[in-house]
Amino acid sequence: MVHTDTVNDIVITPAKLDDIDTLFRWGEENWELWGDDKYKWFSKASLTKWLKDPKDDVLLVARKSGIPIGMFMVLTLRDWAFGVGLFIQKEYRRLGLAKRLLDEATRRLKEKGVESMILLVDTKNEAGIAFYKREKFYQGYPFFMMTKVL
Repeated sequence: MVHTDTVNDIVITPAKLDDIDTLFRWGEENWELWGDDKYKWFSKASLTKWLKDPKDDVLLVARKSGIPIGMFMVLTLRDWAFGVGLFIQKEYRRLGLAKRLLDEATRRLKEKGVESMILLVDTKNEAGIAFYKREKFYQGYPFFMMTKVL
């Protein structure tokens, strides 16, 4: 269990190349981040490419004593954004870190002129759905996520 007095020691920074192994492991191990069972999360090569050249994307990591404990990855698509990976390690959940990451991403997106953000939440992820609703996201149209190997 994490004590709340340690929350003040947590900082949010841009993701770094040194974070790739951790980001990849989180994506592989946590179904809430998956697009499908076959490809799950981004490959290490894709993460490396993304972090080396993030363009206007917002790639944030929450750190305690320099160690990654959470992330939020957001693609910017002109004047709107697509959140693809909000994650907090289990022992650090329910401390307001997801909100801090979301708020920091929102601040940075607004500075870039982004007007709205969408994201996908698995219908089985009840905690995620409740969180996003509390943060003023609303449910859009239902759809199927389709994947094609290129």
